[in-house]
Amino acid sequence: MAGRSLILSLVLAAALAVPAVAAARPFYGTVAAPSTITLKKASGAKVTHASPGSRKFVISDQSSFHNFHLLGPGVGKKTGIDFVGSRTWTVRLSVGTYKFRCDAHPKRMRGSFTVS
Repeated sequence: MAGRSLILSLVLAAALAVPAVAAARPFYGTVAAPSTITLKKASGAKVTHASPGSRKFVISDQSSFHNFHLLGPGVGKKTGIDFVGSRTWTVRLSVGTYKFRCDAHPKRMRGSFTVS
């Protein structure tokens, strides 16, 4: 019986640690002139998929002509078009598709990733 309690405790601890690990590994968004918008992992790889849970987004807005707008289930975070600087957001990701774009140029400056 004690063995089951130990295993259950370990499984619960691991389940609680997964969201904390994801939040500790931020995604890096960049928007810059002339027409660049990206969302990458620390490794430099494009973000195409994420797991549900809290995630930190570190945004570098390098242009007063563009902005970084993150949209998805329950999420609508953005920098201002005139804003130049950095922002850090903690976002709870739910299952679905998330999009990011420049509101001034949404047809050519955009990207997306899925959460499942």
